[in-house]
Amino acid sequence: MSIQVIQQPGSISFAGDPIIVKARTTLSGKTFLRIRMSCDVKAYRDSEQYAYSEDYAYEVGSDGYATFNVSSTIQTALNRCIVQQESGNAVTQTMFSAQFTLTYRETFLEEGVEIEESRLTSSEYKAIPGALTEFERFSASSADTSSILGSGRILSRKPAGEAVPFGTELYLPVVSTTSGTVSYQLDCGDVHKDLSMYTGGTLVPASIRIDTSSLPMAELKVSFGFESAPVKYTVPRRPDMRDFIFINRFGLAESVTAVMRESLEYAVESNTYVVPSDINFRARTQTVNYASSPQASYGMSSGYVSREWAEWWVNEFTVCRKAWMVENGSLIPVAIIPEESLTLYDRTKPSLIAVNFTVRFSFTGGTFNSFVR
Repeated sequence: MSIQVIQQPGSISFAGDPIIVKARTTLSGKTFLRIRMSCDVKAYRDSEQYAYSEDYAYEVGSDGYATFNVSSTIQTALNRCIVQQESGNAVTQTMFSAQFTLTYRETFLEEGVEIEESRLTSSEYKAIPGALTEFERFSASSADTSSILGSGRILSRKPAGEAVPFGTELYLPVVSTTSGTVSYQLDCGDVHKDLSMYTGGTLVPASIRIDTSSLPMAELKVSFGFESAPVKYTVPRRPDMRDFIFINRFGLAESVTAVMRESLEYAVESNTYVVPSDINFRARTQTVNYASSPQASYGMSSGYVSREWAEWWVNEFTVCRKAWMVENGSLIPVAIIPEESLTLYDRTKPSLIAVNFTVRFSFTGGTFNSFVR
């Protein structure tokens, strides 16, 4: 066997991280010598299997080395099977997982014919959606994702001290690497509950939902066998609070509450045309306007927060690609639009920190004056 695998993926990978593979051939003196590689992914949604494969080719130099990054293949396979949608007053997500194998081949040209010299197939690797940030990858003590995940992790970057308004449904994304059932303890004032949820299998991430309408106003602790969530606090709800469910950078549903600013705008595009009203001696022209349906945008804010929370709002929530706002008990799809420039602090001014952003409805028209009863 003339193919040598120099670097292979870890047993578990984040699909959004660079998944680097390095191989070497000991062949030499061949024309158009290449190492070809196939990444074969099996993505599972609920009980269905979806197969996806992509081929890579690398023309090797005199050292015989080839380098590949297969993360895009795995992300494509996962994106095809992950479904996140609103269902009533909740966001549901399919249960999914992914495994992949790598097949290496050496090829070269001989008298105009492509020759395959040898073939090597790897063992099976596993992947979950999401990615570490560049700083996290730079500062991590280990490049092995399985050691970062341990026996399980809460897939959220929220700091401690979150205010959870009374009645909010709290979404807490988790993954277990050892079991398909996640057990956890909920403590809030004099309320103690031992709960569990089936995620769909080992290494299948899911979002646990906690209804706070039956909890007292107190410190809220949620503890798993592998990790405890940062401390939260249930607080009274104010009229200017709005609840959001969004897909975080790990690809899972997470919840947060923002503060409404006194701002509502409608964007309307229109074009005017001058047209004849009739074709006869007394005809006149008429100006008509063709306008698009109005699209509403709300001004929102994180409210006054600490530096740590301001960083979370900027780097996690305002850049999310999919979100819903809770309006009168229903989930409304929205787009989160950050301001182009956000100043978190200015030591020349004694001010508190608030992160402002815009929430635009993903549909035209408003939510008032509805014909439907």
